[in-house]
Amino acid sequence: MILEEQTTATTLTLPRRATIEGSIQFPGPVIIEGTLIGEIRSASVVVSERGLVDGSIGAGTVTVLGEVTGDIYAVNLTLKTACTVYGNIYHRHLTLENGCYFEGKSRRHNEPLAMAPGP
Repeated sequence: MILEEQTTATTLTLPRRATIEGSIQFPGPVIIEGTLIGEIRSASVVVSERGLVDGSIGAGTVTVLGEVTGDIYAVNLTLKTACTVYGNIYHRHLTLENGCYFEGKSRRHNEPLAMAPGP
């Protein structure tokens, strides 16, 4: 399943009790409060405290408060307190808050989105 929208004025939110299996491609911001099993490509992604992503994320800005199992490709990446990330991260700017859990490799890259696999 691919969700696409033509306007960047809208925020796409995956609600807390929802689960999507497949790929999300969206030009605007995306908030994951539920479960995504698959890939996401967007301008920005927030994985909320109860959000879960099992797959890769590619976005200009990524903020993780919940759990991600998979690789993250972001220009600006923030791993917040109490988040969990299992996978490699590719970023230009990285912020790790005290109490975040990250298991994987971190690689700084000027163009991390160019490294992301396509959805």
